[in-house]
Amino acid sequence: MALTSSNDRRIRRTKQTLYQGLLKLMQQKPIQQISVQELTQLCDLNRSTFYLHYSSIFQLLEEMEQEVLQGLHQVLDRFEQENISLVTNFELSEGAMVQAFQFLSEHRDFCSIILINSGDSHFIRQVIDVVRNRCLGLWTKILENQPNYLADYFLSFVLSGCLGVIENWIKNGLQESPVQVAQIVNRFILTGASSFLNSNNPFSI
Repeated sequence: MALTSSNDRRIRRTKQTLYQGLLKLMQQKPIQQISVQELTQLCDLNRSTFYLHYSSIFQLLEEMEQEVLQGLHQVLDRFEQENISLVTNFELSEGAMVQAFQFLSEHRDFCSIILINSGDSHFIRQVIDVVRNRCLGLWTKILENQPNYLADYFLSFVLSGCLGVIENWIKNGLQESPVQVAQIVNRFILTGASSFLNSNNPFSI
């Protein structure tokens, strides 16, 4: 058992080294221009070590993306649990939103590259589809007295706005805390422009 545990830790360390190395290279050039040799030299690893785990650079990136998507599902689990009892009052729990922005903060390098540097539209579309599928039922309940198509339109509006906020937040170096950004997004979702047009001090953060 100890040997297996030791091997597992070694594999995790190797993969983490490759993750960080790929992110560093993707800050400099498109992934299509990154070779296995270049990555392994940067990480001080043998090419054979890379091929023990991956068949290509693209498979490594796909594994990184899937780990982020898995983390996103965990955040959405909490979002659904916290908000399902609040829909009749048209309220949203900030706790799950704070967790979401904390998650993004912890993966800032990955998010910066995917959202800003590379503009990986395929992965961004995957994220949007995951959030849409997980949250559409909740918003349908919130808007239960309205035509069904409004929930879909509203969710599209919210998702586009959230992506814009996230991109701006990352570009600005995450100056606001996850709590502050969660409060801002929550206010925008629930009250829109009126949250700052009708107040001299809209956000107490």
